Amino acid sequence: APYPKSHSSFGVQMALAVAGKLGFVLVKQLSKPIANFVKREAKAHPVFASPLEWGGFALHRLNINATRLVSGKSLLSRASVHTMAPLSKENAVNLGAEMLGESIIFGIVGSTVAVEYFRQSHNKQRQDQQAQAKERRQWEALHRAIVERAELRRELASIRADMEQLRRKQAQPWWRRDSSS
Repeated sequence: APYPKSHSSFGVQMALAVAGKLGFVLVKQLSKPIANFVKREAKAHPVFASPLEWGGFALHRLNINATRLVSGKSLLSRASVHTMAPLSKENAVNLGAEMLGESIIFGIVGSTVAVEYFRQSHNKQRQDQQAQAKERRQWEALHRAIVERAELRRELASIRADMEQLRRKQAQPWWRRDSSS
């Protein structure tokens, strides 16, 4: 015997959840080559090297200060970070490029999540509207049935009244019956 609807619906929901997660992993995997291409091109282009270098130094400074905070030490100033933990320009550009690549992956995956959220939200809204329309049709059918039942009761009462009148007429002797009907 087939499973009740609730069990099959649960199975479908689980399959969709797994498929959705696999889809997000696929999107992340596909976005990595895009991010690598952008990183490679940005590092090679002189216009982008300067912002990447600045981003790399900023990320390095943030990393050093976060490590110090976790260790219970005080934060370092910008100049102190450069003197205590120097970072070459090339390494700063590479770090900035890594940050750019991760930002691209995050942006692509985040956009995919947002699109999926809005799609599911739209589907839920459509399902709610369909459920409301179905419920409205059921209420209208119930109302029509109630009105029809009331009409049938009136007709039945009228027929019963006519039958009772005929019985009374039949119960009278033939000479007393009204000849007009």
